[in-house]
Amino acid sequence: MEMTNFCDHLYDESTDGYIQILKLNDKNNSNERTIKIYNTKNNGLRDIVEELQNQEDVFLSPNTMYRPKRRVENIRQFRSLFQDMDCENIGLQKSEVVSKVWTLYEEGKIPQPTMITDSGRGVHLYWIIKNAPYGALNTWQELQDYIFYQLKHLGADRKATDGARVLRLPGTINSRCETDCKVLYIDNELEYSIYELREKYLNYKPKVHQMQMEQSKKIDNRVISNRFFNSYSLHMERANDIQTLCKLRKYDMTGFRNMLVHCYAYWKGIYVRDTYELENVVIEFNNAFTDPLKETEIRAILRCVPKAVDKFIAYEQGLRSGEKKRVSKGMRDKEGYWYKNETLIDRLDISSSEQKHMKTIIGTEEKYDRPTCVFS
Repeated sequence: MEMTNFCDHLYDESTDGYIQILKLNDKNNSNERTIKIYNTKNNGLRDIVEELQNQEDVFLSPNTMYRPKRRVENIRQFRSLFQDMDCENIGLQKSEVVSKVWTLYEEGKIPQPTMITDSGRGVHLYWIIKNAPYGALNTWQELQDYIFYQLKHLGADRKATDGARVLRLPGTINSRCETDCKVLYIDNELEYSIYELREKYLNYKPKVHQMQMEQSKKIDNRVISNRFFNSYSLHMERANDIQTLCKLRKYDMTGFRNMLVHCYAYWKGIYVRDTYELENVVIEFNNAFTDPLKETEIRAILRCVPKAVDKFIAYEQGLRSGEKKRVSKGMRDKEGYWYKNETLIDRLDISSSEQKHMKTIIGTEEKYDRPTCVFS
């Protein structure tokens, strides 16, 4: 059965964590569609999908969660890379897009897909990877963005590039075009290592990088320099530092709320690409303040995030392809939001004692007060 083959390709006996399935129901009296959510382990998955066979608008998460709540921060296993290709938006037939995808693979620009499915209005591409934990988020997101950047001219959807995404389940129907979703191609013999893909497509120097990461772990949260982070991990750790600052101040952030929410929304947006989920994450952050901003103010801030993230991806992938050689002041003004530590410390009035609790937002004095790592 098509649905079983699809599930067997994504999940096996090594699967750990919850798999989420969404079923969009018909519109209610308020003209809104309700959602039925299933959270299951691998051993119960196939029974659920068989019940949903030939039904409309069913979606499934390619990655698993350690708790039954679908968020990037809850990811247990990265089991695949994927891309949602909307062919109709670019005026190409599905067969044309698939053909061009194979050409990119033959040219060495992307890995060979392990599965391709017809989503109704387009195609979904999958690359099965050996189980990678949440700690691999930076690498997974970089690879996801790399593949997106190579495929965006073929209709790749940036909003579908975060780790908690759900994609249409083959064996069901896309009600928007009344088309069956089905598996077009599958190779169960092919599986990738996320770190081998990183070395091949992201030009990493694995020995030096791994050594730095191991040494950073050994000194707890005391990090000497932001050079031990790449742009992705730096954004994530800065979002964590912002949360640490709020906790230290018991969420009394009056006078700093706009800057805090702006930074937090953008840094989180590097990993949370679904606009609805990002809005919920940022509203939750704001609501913890003793005096929260109004939701209208939050939405005004969030409107700027997608465009900034697009510029961030373009800059990062431009570096990888050799389009840009360095970060200049002018480029920083145009490619997302790049704040120096000095700027953040000044605008958020971060004291030297508060900096001691942070990993990345630290001044020169705090930086040199921290112990030195020696790399052999």
